[in-house]
Amino acid sequence: METIFKYINFSVFLFITSFGLSQNQASNWYFGQNAGLSFGLGYPAPLENGQLVTEEGCSTISDGQGNLLFYSDGITVWNKNHQVMQNGTDLLGDESSTQSALIVPKPGSDNIYYIFTVDDRAGNGGLRFSEVNMLLNNGLGGVTSNKNIELENPSTEKITAVESSNGTDIWVIGHKWESNEFVAFLVTDTGINTSPIISSIGSFHGGDGNNTIGYLKASPDRSKIVSVKSYDNSETQIFDFNATTGILSNPITISNYTSDNIGAYGCEFSPDSKLLYISEIDLDNDVSKIHQYDLTQTSENAIINSDIIIAEEQNTNLGALQQAVDGKIYIAIQNANYLGVISNPNEIGLNCNYQFFGVNLGTRTSRLGLPPFIQSYFFATNIFNNTCFGDSTEFSINTQTTIDNILWDFGDPASGSNNTATELNPTHVYTSPGEFLITITLESEGQTQLIYRNITISEQPEPLDLDPLLGCEDSNGFATFNLISAIPDDINSNPNIGVTFYESLQDAEDRQNTIVSVNNFENTSGLQTLYVRLQNILSVDCYSISELELITALRPIVEEFDTAFFCENNPGDSVTIDVGPLEDNLTDYNFLWLESQETTPEIMVQSQGNYTVRITPISTISAQNPDGCYAERVVTVSSSSIATINNVVVNFGNTITVFVSGIGDYEFAVDDINGPYQDSSQFTNLEPGVHTVYVRDKNDCGIAENQFSIIGFPKVFTPNGDGTNDVWQVKGLIAQFQPNAKIYIFNRYGKLMKELLPTSVGWDGTFNGNPLPTGGYWFSVQLQDGSIYKDHFTLKR
Repeated sequence: METIFKYINFSVFLFITSFGLSQNQASNWYFGQNAGLSFGLGYPAPLENGQLVTEEGCSTISDGQGNLLFYSDGITVWNKNHQVMQNGTDLLGDESSTQSALIVPKPGSDNIYYIFTVDDRAGNGGLRFSEVNMLLNNGLGGVTSNKNIELENPSTEKITAVESSNGTDIWVIGHKWESNEFVAFLVTDTGINTSPIISSIGSFHGGDGNNTIGYLKASPDRSKIVSVKSYDNSETQIFDFNATTGILSNPITISNYTSDNIGAYGCEFSPDSKLLYISEIDLDNDVSKIHQYDLTQTSENAIINSDIIIAEEQNTNLGALQQAVDGKIYIAIQNANYLGVISNPNEIGLNCNYQFFGVNLGTRTSRLGLPPFIQSYFFATNIFNNTCFGDSTEFSINTQTTIDNILWDFGDPASGSNNTATELNPTHVYTSPGEFLITITLESEGQTQLIYRNITISEQPEPLDLDPLLGCEDSNGFATFNLISAIPDDINSNPNIGVTFYESLQDAEDRQNTIVSVNNFENTSGLQTLYVRLQNILSVDCYSISELELITALRPIVEEFDTAFFCENNPGDSVTIDVGPLEDNLTDYNFLWLESQETTPEIMVQSQGNYTVRITPISTISAQNPDGCYAERVVTVSSSSIATINNVVVNFGNTITVFVSGIGDYEFAVDDINGPYQDSSQFTNLEPGVHTVYVRDKNDCGIAENQFSIIGFPKVFTPNGDGTNDVWQVKGLIAQFQPNAKIYIFNRYGKLMKELLPTSVGWDGTFNGNPLPTGGYWFSVQLQDGSIYKDHFTLKR
């Protein structure tokens, strides 16, 4: 059997752009009610020195070494000492705007930053920017005279930023109000190009002011833009993004939300840009959800149908979603002193490891917002999570700055001297699966920076050499299979391996059209090949594909029903019943009589009832199908008995009716025990005289018999001494039948000629010893019950 094994050798790239070591610019967060977090050591630590109080929008920026520079709610700017920055008031954002502020450094400058602000509910503030010069106020920075410069008005509450394809310039993207137009402003080393690139695409944003609400994000790999609309027509739209031109295209619309109050709200991409997370707030039912969508699916419907609810929380609101430099996604929880967290956001479904109590904020409180950053900062941060054990993981730095020295610590001390490297583009083979903390020490232009990166090395599932799975045909000629039964128990019980089935190899590769009915899959042909994907749930790229053959086996052809009887009139009688005729030798089958658990082809029974035998071809029995493809035969056993003849009613003439009782099924014959037998108990045209009736049980429980007589007489007799017909006598009147009957013979004139007994020889045609002449004579028969029968006959000489 052919087995297909997919090996992944995944290269890891870390991008350091020309404006410095920019990933650490997202090391500090300030948000909510005086809440903050520091990721300076690669993990979140609470900060309680923040002055910012905001319901939603906020932004924070740090330098290349992760040192705080300033932060803002879109109205006020605070410096690193948590004091209001020089000229840092009265910006035209709003604390209730979804993304009221976004801080972007000027490419090529260590000192100039731009604070982009958006007003709430399409207010007059619109989309604007203000310039910060960090050389002002003795290095604490100040807002310059380039303050509240209008870029677009009115605007929705959405804004995001991502590096351009050259790795230096930055696109800042927003959306017009009462319009379907996105606007993309390019920030370069010469400043902000205030003539935006316009993409007229996607839904119209307009109507009630609440419809301005909802997040906008770019994917870390710069290939996608996601736009969330809250309230009316709550929806998410995903666009392709050209990081060279700033153009959005190819919208995909998701609207499978249960509420439009608030409805869809926050959004975030996974670090590898393959998954999308959306928060949904349902105020009507006081519940919040987080949806996960698989963007690797190849059609709009497939992406929509990939929706997995990874979180559903009652009595709380889950707001913004924001990726951090530790590769995790954090979730704002309104009025809580903690954030939720998705610890493995590159993993599908519940394996992404969502936790409601993710990180403690100390005495501070979260609201609905979290600070956004330039999204492409995070692409290099956690792309490591798609690496398989045994691969040679490659690390590469693509930078336009000069790196004087670099030291990689791969967090794998078991590898000995191989745990560190000083090459610009090293490789490392990890000694075991697991999670590792990478420390990168960079020296550039006299500065030293530590960068922490998490990497997960996942095991590659071994391919399976699967035995064919045999199923039993149904009435349509197909079979139903329990596909899971083909998979070894150690695989099925392994929580880190997902098992899915597909009808084509391409579907297995693409993870499309997954077979859902794995416990009762009906095949489409007598011999069919399925494909089994074993997926390491900790890494989407660590999987193997194996073949599974499905074979439809025929059930044996049997006589499904039969009957048998035993005789109650024979105490201790039994009957033998069997499996009936079969196509093959009896040794090719297993037999099981369900009522008695006997396993022989025939059994003896002594009581009534239905007896079922299961007939199974031995060739159809397997570990996965221990019952085999059996057919069942039911033998109904009933009791019977010999008949009791209650009466034989003889009518004058030649007709009788036999009356019997008993539990059998009877048939009748006269005078010959061998028959012929008939079902009717009535006989006609019988000759006068003594007869025997035979009553036979059709179930072979015996034959009952009884004699009866039919009264009759000769119409003519010839008393001439030739020995033939010399006497006249009524037939059927013998000692056994009507022995006391009286027979009288009269001449034509009514004179008594003779009185006979039924037991006598008969009348010889004389009177007082003298022969009587030829002629007609009468007779009268008086039976024992008093009935009288009269008729006449002829005497011939």
